[in-house]
Amino acid sequence: MKTSIVCLDGSQPSFRALDRALDRVGCVPMDILAVCVVEALSFFDCDDTDCETAFAAHLREPKAILAEAEEIARSRGVTIRTRWAPGRPAETVARIAREEGADAIYLGSRGKDDVENLLLGSVSMRLVQIAPCTVVVVR
Repeated sequence: MKTSIVCLDGSQPSFRALDRALDRVGCVPMDILAVCVVEALSFFDCDDTDCETAFAAHLREPKAILAEAEEIARSRGVTIRTRWAPGRPAETVARIAREEGADAIYLGSRGKDDVENLLLGSVSMRLVQIAPCTVVVVR
């Protein structure tokens, strides 16, 4: 069975990428892994008692995004796996793709933070360069 990874960040393009992958399930049997990468959390302003609370708050959004993805898939009669992982988005997704032996990665053409794209370069462009498999960039 083929494995496809869908990168989710809560943006509309990322959910369109999920829709595209779910559309493919009808044509090709595949396992879908929805991934949400959590960028590094700075603990410089955090004392011992606040770190656990800060970490839980930092994971609230990725967990909600993945829960929404599961619900979307379930409404279409598809079961997906989900996973959040810490790190830089492109590098982390490429590593997960290698670990999973993924055949394809689906992601949106723009993330939710266009300022970051201007400053650091596009995650989708970087992933196309380093991914171990086909990358489908969805507009």
